[in-house]
Amino acid sequence: MRAEHPERVDAMAAGLVRGDLLADAVVAEFFSPAGLSWERTVGALDSPYRTEGLPPALTAFLSAATTPPPWYDASLVRAGAAAWWRFGSLQSSTLYQSLIYGYQARGFTRPLVETGRLTTGTWDRVISTARWVALATAPDMMNVGGPGWVETLRIRLVHSMVRHHLIERQGWDIAAWGVPINQTYSQFTITAGFLALPLRIARDLGLRYSQAELEAITHLWRWIGATMGVEDQLLPTDFADASAVYRIAQEFRMEPDEQAKVLVGALLDEGYQTDLGLPGPLNSAVDVVTRPFLRTFFATVSARWVEPEVAVAIGLRPNPLHHLVVLARPVVRSREVLRSLGLLGSDRSLVQRELRLVTGRLGLDLAQPELGKRYRKADRNQLDTVA
Repeated sequence: MRAEHPERVDAMAAGLVRGDLLADAVVAEFFSPAGLSWERTVGALDSPYRTEGLPPALTAFLSAATTPPPWYDASLVRAGAAAWWRFGSLQSSTLYQSLIYGYQARGFTRPLVETGRLTTGTWDRVISTARWVALATAPDMMNVGGPGWVETLRIRLVHSMVRHHLIERQGWDIAAWGVPINQTYSQFTITAGFLALPLRIARDLGLRYSQAELEAITHLWRWIGATMGVEDQLLPTDFADASAVYRIAQEFRMEPDEQAKVLVGALLDEGYQTDLGLPGPLNSAVDVVTRPFLRTFFATVSARWVEPEVAVAIGLRPNPLHHLVVLARPVVRSREVLRSLGLLGSDRSLVQRELRLVTGRLGLDLAQPELGKRYRKADRNQLDTVA
């Protein structure tokens, strides 16, 4: 791979042994006698410009986070969010493929194995990831101080806490495995798993973006990645760059281990719930009845966007039923024709409808001024497990 892509592969190799200096310093400070409680540490994210009385590492972290890089363009981020949410319900449905993408490599699965979260909390993991994606991609939510920005930084600190636990307390072998949740796997997660792969799936389903929209969406995810702590040289500069990273990641032919199959199996078994808004017992009965069909459907369709040998290794069984995806194309394209004719209202109203549809299912209210605080209790529970 280095012979074909020398500069990129060298950067990826170096990134395997780098974590997140600023976030890791905050966590080290948290464990020091001068450190604040976790609630106060994360609470500082809600008022990022008020750093009086905060310890040095947290102050430096907030200073860097509130200073966008020179390439940042708020209007382009906003345009990317609008393009993404023009068909937000379809984009939200690609989350399972993003998670399955992450399960293909041992570098992704090993932290879950080592923290004992291999098969537990699958539904919570799906919901929390879906909420983060919704917050991070919704228009204006990634503005500095906005709910998506705060939530992204919160997750960044949680990643650092997990990294600290694995290295300091679990005897993580950096020489053999690299740093947990390292720069390169963070690059793959953002650029390939959450950007290039969903756009590939959307294209397969019949959704067409203009080149300008693709560049705007890429800029949105570039900003999300920067906020998450991915180093600038590993972030995509444009859509062609993101596509190249995705192709290179595929060419590595990372070999899934047995844990990957366990994670994918748990995702197919527990990573969804049928909710028709019926009374509790009746809805539960519908969920039980539909679950075997949905499991087969998700497993079959998901195999469409995974290399055949990898699909088999992680427990997916490719079969001709994945061509059912083709049936969605006329529906998607018809909707786009109606939109272009103005029959679905303005693009802004369409985005708002898609947002309400998806966030309503996730239990999110984007009008809440302090949305990020709802995650503090979940944070505490997760960190108690890690610690």
